[in-house]
Amino acid sequence: MKFTDLKFEPSQLGGFGTHTEINGHILSVQCGQRNYCEPREDLSSPEDYESFEIAIWEAAGNRVWCTQRFTDTDDDVLGWVSREKIEAIIEKIENYKEDEK
Repeated sequence: MKFTDLKFEPSQLGGFGTHTEINGHILSVQCGQRNYCEPREDLSSPEDYESFEIAIWEAAGNRVWCTQRFTDTDDDVLGWVSREKIEAIIEKIENYKEDEK
């Protein structure tokens, strides 16, 4: 899966977002005035953003936050993430095996 495969929808609070299930995880990618992205404003298309805010959690009903599993952050949310870095994270999620915990 590539960044261009993500299906963004307008957010009720402005900006855009997507929640995509990948290999038992949900990847949230958000952009807009209320998100850690560049530019940090509500624009007319997700194509207009240079970077995005992401979070990752398990798709199972328990919503265990696991952004740390796939990134170099110790927080649940990671800001100002480039398209290239998001594609690298998608690849890590796609290749994740349960026994790697």
